[in-house]
Amino acid sequence: MTLTRLNASVLGPLERPALAWMAKRMPAWVVPDHLTILGVVGALLTSAGFILSRWSLHWLWIASIGLVVNWIGDSVDGTLARLRKIERPRYGFFVDHTSDLFSQVLIFLALGLSPFVHFAVACLGLIAYLMGFVYTLIGAQVRASMRITYFGFGPTEIRALLLFGNLMALAFGFIYLRPSIPALVQFGPISTHDIVIVLLSAAGALSVAVLAIGEGRALAIEDPPRAAGSGPGARMPG
Repeated sequence: MTLTRLNASVLGPLERPALAWMAKRMPAWVVPDHLTILGVVGALLTSAGFILSRWSLHWLWIASIGLVVNWIGDSVDGTLARLRKIERPRYGFFVDHTSDLFSQVLIFLALGLSPFVHFAVACLGLIAYLMGFVYTLIGAQVRASMRITYFGFGPTEIRALLLFGNLMALAFGFIYLRPSIPALVQFGPISTHDIVIVLLSAAGALSVAVLAIGEGRALAIEDPPRAAGSGPGARMPG
């Protein structure tokens, strides 16, 4: 089954030419699997940098480098396969999305172990990411389409925001707010990173919900119920 990629990334006009430029200049011995592994290595670097930043903010440089490495590995592998016409649809789909899943889980959990994001907030961000991830896989089943971004926001934008946050922290330190709302006092000081992640997570979950409702209504029209006893196809799969 050929999947249609739905990628309306805000950074797409900058990203796509950059990926094509890198793919064309990759040595012949580099294959997509090497880049996929490189992406996982980048995720490990990012995770280590976030955790070690508890002792020194300078470790955020390692986290930032890891984000760039993760982006290159995760994004160029598919571009390289398409450029060289060596796509392996089933294998590529499995390896690419499995490595993405483990990489992003590692990054979000490590972010929660850093000094500037509460672990609960990082888990909230991870839940929002997993909602989008699972909804993408549902779309691949019912529409033969892969939604890479949601309202212009996708993995590249997530990495860009994390990188921006790292650079701001390195340049200016962290800005903390002490909440006056009783329910939030128990969490202690809340960083601007916490606030941004909560807002983005809420927006992401709402976006998936809106898309799911619209898709459900469209499918109800396209796939109406059959009359009882009309044949083997009368029952919907469980």
